Amino acid sequence: MFTWSQLLIAGVVAVAFYATELVVFLFASKRNDPEHRAAIDDLRREVSDLKSQFAQLQKELERMKEDNNTPAPYAQAIRMVRQGIGPAEIAVACGISKGEAELIASLHKTKN
Repeated sequence: MFTWSQLLIAGVVAVAFYATELVVFLFASKRNDPEHRAAIDDLRREVSDLKSQFAQLQKELERMKEDNNTPAPYAQAIRMVRQGIGPAEIAVACGISKGEAELIASLHKTKN
């Protein structure tokens, strides 16, 4: 299994590879025919998709770092909030007070 830092590095390498491929293709191609334009557009879409995936990996890595710096019951409570579980159920499952669960829910609720 890969760590998130390894996946992040792989994402950076993939984005760099596709960006380099796009630049080389743009400079190597002197023709202006529709096939080359379509290929360039495809590469641009791929680079855009990779950038989006890279940003999602960065967000997930930040969440994981945050969870690792949090005591176990609170980290579990944060994960439960992100899954949409209510404060009452979180309090029981994590062994924390309902007030603590409500506070964690209000701080870590994801916006839809």
